[in-house]
Amino acid sequence: MTQDRKDQLFEGMIEWICETVKDSKDLYILLHNHLGMTQEELHDCCIESLDEFFPSDARTRLKQKVLANYDDFKAKWLHMQPIELIAICDEMESVTRMMKELPFAVSEDDAEYLLRFKNPLEVVSSEWLSQNGMDANIDQEMSHVLWQLTDRREAEEYFELEDEDCGEDLSPQL
Repeated sequence: MTQDRKDQLFEGMIEWICETVKDSKDLYILLHNHLGMTQEELHDCCIESLDEFFPSDARTRLKQKVLANYDDFKAKWLHMQPIELIAICDEMESVTRMMKELPFAVSEDDAEYLLRFKNPLEVVSSEWLSQNGMDANIDQEMSHVLWQLTDRREAEEYFELEDEDCGEDLSPQL
């Protein structure tokens, strides 16, 4: 099956779902909860009427973004050779640890700042690894890492930021 055909089928299915499921909440549950479509993917399909159902606080948006970043890391790791994976085992551990801990450790202000980055998981993981190594106590050191990032703002020089226009897409439009 060609990509054009897949695209055609996808568009047809989305159109049929939107016509068939009339209740907005049910449509949100089907497309987001069951099929896993993100708010951005819904916007790509010209479905913006469901924005009210997406969480609006920065911590929740950061958690979603960190999980998406982690999926990207895992996909990259799956294509690497074992010798390459061994060479980056500290990075992999840091990324995995930050994926689990970061959403619960950030304040609303920290989350707002980190949402400016395309890959906040990479930013925090890199900072964690450079400051603490693998054996540091997460409870004692995480607040220091977040303070360093938000106070110095040096990460903006080294890591890719979201496009200025995309900043609007990070929060739901009501």
